[in-house]
Amino acid sequence: MEGVEDLWLKFNEYSNKLATALGRTSNIVGEYAEYLAHKHYGGKLLEISGSSADLKTDDGKLYQVKSRKMKGTSSTQLNVIRSWDFDYLVVILFSKNGNINKAIEVPVEIAKEYGSSNSHQNGWVITTSQKFLTDPRVKDISAALSALNT
Repeated sequence: MEGVEDLWLKFNEYSNKLATALGRTSNIVGEYAEYLAHKHYGGKLLEISGSSADLKTDDGKLYQVKSRKMKGTSSTQLNVIRSWDFDYLVVILFSKNGNINKAIEVPVEIAKEYGSSNSHQNGWVITTSQKFLTDPRVKDISAALSALNT
Protein backbone atom coordinates (compact mmCIF):
# COMPACT_ATOMS: atom_id res chain seq x y z
CA MET A 1 0.00 0.00 0.00
CA GLU A 2 1.25 3.44 -0.91
CA GLY A 3 1.86 5.92 1.85
CA VAL A 4 0.13 9.27 2.10
CA GLU A 5 3.37 11.06 1.24
CA ASP A 6 3.78 9.06 -2.00
CA LEU A 7 0.17 9.67 -2.98
CA TRP A 8 0.59 13.39 -2.29
CA LEU A 9 3.64 13.61 -4.53
CA LYS A 10 1.93 11.67 -7.34
CA PHE A 11 -1.19 13.81 -7.03
CA ASN A 12 0.90 16.97 -7.45
CA GLU A 13 2.91 15.51 -10.31
CA TYR A 14 -0.20 14.67 -12.31
CA SER A 15 -2.07 17.84 -11.30
CA ASN A 16 0.84 19.90 -12.60
CA LYS A 17 0.99 17.89 -15.83
CA LEU A 18 -2.75 18.32 -16.39
CA ALA A 19 -2.63 22.06 -15.64
CA THR A 20 0.22 22.42 -18.14
CA ALA A 21 -1.62 20.39 -20.80
CA LEU A 22 -4.77 22.49 -20.38
CA GLY A 23 -2.58 25.58 -20.42
CA ARG A 24 -4.77 28.10 -18.65
CA THR A 25 -5.13 28.09 -14.84
CA SER A 26 -4.63 25.65 -12.00
CA ASN A 27 -8.42 25.19 -11.55
CA ILE A 28 -8.21 21.75 -13.14
CA VAL A 29 -11.89 20.78 -12.81
CA GLY A 30 -13.06 24.07 -14.33
CA GLU A 31 -10.43 24.07 -17.05
CA TYR A 32 -11.19 20.47 -18.01
CA ALA A 33 -14.91 21.30 -18.21
CA GLU A 34 -14.12 24.21 -20.53
CA TYR A 35 -11.88 21.90 -22.57
CA LEU A 36 -14.75 19.41 -22.99
CA ALA A 37 -17.21 22.17 -23.90
CA HIS A 38 -14.73 23.50 -26.46
CA LYS A 39 -14.38 20.03 -27.99
CA HIS A 40 -18.17 19.70 -28.11
CA TYR A 41 -19.12 23.13 -29.48
CA GLY A 42 -15.96 24.13 -31.35
CA GLY A 43 -15.21 27.81 -31.66
CA LYS A 44 -12.67 29.59 -29.49
CA LEU A 45 -11.88 29.62 -25.78
CA LEU A 46 -11.96 33.21 -24.58
CA GLU A 47 -9.45 35.02 -22.39
CA ILE A 48 -9.37 33.84 -18.79
CA SER A 49 -9.96 37.35 -17.44
CA GLY A 50 -13.36 37.59 -19.15
CA SER A 51 -16.14 37.59 -16.59
CA SER A 52 -19.09 36.68 -18.77
CA ALA A 53 -18.21 33.86 -21.17
CA ASP A 54 -15.65 31.11 -21.58
CA LEU A 55 -16.29 30.04 -25.16
CA LYS A 56 -17.44 31.69 -28.38
CA THR A 57 -18.66 29.46 -31.21
CA ASP A 58 -18.20 30.21 -34.89
CA ASP A 59 -21.83 31.36 -35.12
CA GLY A 60 -21.18 33.97 -32.37
CA LYS A 61 -22.91 32.19 -29.48
CA LEU A 62 -21.33 32.75 -26.05
CA TYR A 63 -21.13 29.96 -23.47
CA GLN A 64 -20.38 30.24 -19.75
CA VAL A 65 -19.11 26.93 -18.31
CA LYS A 66 -19.55 25.96 -14.65
CA SER A 67 -18.52 22.64 -13.14
CA ARG A 68 -18.12 20.71 -9.95
CA LYS A 69 -16.61 17.40 -8.93
CA MET A 70 -19.27 15.75 -6.77
CA LYS A 71 -18.74 13.41 -3.85
CA GLY A 72 -22.34 12.50 -3.08
CA THR A 73 -25.51 14.37 -3.87
CA SER A 74 -25.93 16.21 -7.17
CA SER A 75 -27.01 19.40 -5.41
CA THR A 76 -24.25 21.96 -5.05
CA GLN A 77 -23.75 25.67 -5.48
CA LEU A 78 -21.93 26.68 -8.66
CA ASN A 79 -19.28 29.39 -8.71
CA VAL A 80 -20.57 32.93 -8.92
CA ILE A 81 -21.91 34.33 -12.19
CA ARG A 82 -20.81 37.94 -12.43
CA SER A 83 -22.62 38.84 -15.65
CA TRP A 84 -25.45 37.41 -17.73
CA ASP A 85 -23.67 38.47 -20.93
CA PHE A 86 -23.72 35.02 -22.55
CA ASP A 87 -26.21 32.93 -24.50
CA TYR A 88 -25.94 29.57 -22.73
CA LEU A 89 -24.77 28.26 -19.38
CA VAL A 90 -23.13 24.84 -19.58
CA VAL A 91 -23.10 22.93 -16.29
CA ILE A 92 -20.94 19.81 -15.98
CA LEU A 93 -21.05 17.68 -12.84
CA PHE A 94 -18.27 15.11 -12.55
CA SER A 95 -18.29 12.03 -10.32
CA LYS A 96 -15.49 11.60 -7.81
CA ASN A 97 -13.83 9.30 -10.39
CA GLY A 98 -13.94 11.97 -13.13
CA ASN A 99 -16.86 10.59 -15.13
CA ILE A 100 -19.67 12.90 -16.18
CA ASN A 101 -22.71 12.49 -13.93
CA LYS A 102 -24.71 15.24 -15.62
CA ALA A 103 -24.11 17.91 -18.24
CA ILE A 104 -26.71 20.42 -19.36
CA GLU A 105 -26.97 23.41 -21.67
CA VAL A 106 -29.19 26.13 -20.23
CA PRO A 107 -30.40 29.19 -22.17
CA VAL A 108 -29.41 32.33 -20.26
CA GLU A 109 -33.02 33.40 -19.65
CA ILE A 110 -33.72 30.10 -17.89
CA ALA A 111 -30.45 30.27 -15.94
CA LYS A 112 -31.49 33.71 -14.67
CA GLU A 113 -34.66 32.19 -13.20
CA TYR A 114 -32.50 29.94 -10.99
CA GLY A 115 -29.89 32.56 -10.09
CA SER A 116 -29.95 34.06 -6.61
CA SER A 117 -28.32 37.42 -6.05
CA ASN A 118 -25.28 37.24 -3.79
CA SER A 119 -24.03 40.70 -2.85
CA HIS A 120 -21.08 39.27 -0.89
CA GLN A 121 -19.74 37.67 -4.09
CA ASN A 122 -20.99 40.49 -6.33
CA GLY A 123 -23.03 38.27 -8.63
CA TRP A 124 -25.52 35.43 -8.77
CA VAL A 125 -25.27 31.81 -7.71
CA ILE A 126 -27.19 28.78 -8.95
CA THR A 127 -27.76 25.64 -6.93
CA THR A 128 -27.88 22.43 -8.96
CA SER A 129 -31.18 21.25 -7.54
CA GLN A 130 -33.10 18.39 -9.17
CA LYS A 131 -35.59 20.97 -10.43
CA PHE A 132 -32.77 22.86 -12.19
CA LEU A 133 -31.03 19.76 -13.57
CA THR A 134 -34.25 18.25 -14.94
CA ASP A 135 -35.99 21.40 -16.14
CA PRO A 136 -37.61 20.38 -19.47
CA ARG A 137 -36.37 23.61 -21.08
CA VAL A 138 -32.69 22.66 -20.70
CA LYS A 139 -30.78 20.39 -23.04
CA ASP A 140 -29.10 17.32 -21.57
CA ILE A 141 -25.67 16.95 -23.17
CA SER A 142 -24.39 14.28 -20.77
CA ALA A 143 -24.05 11.53 -23.39
CA ALA A 144 -22.26 13.79 -25.89
CA LEU A 145 -19.73 15.01 -23.33
CA SER A 146 -19.28 11.55 -21.83
CA ALA A 147 -18.27 10.33 -25.30
CA LEU A 148 -15.54 13.01 -25.35
CA ASN A 149 -14.40 12.06 -21.85
CA THR A 150 -13.11 8.59 -22.82
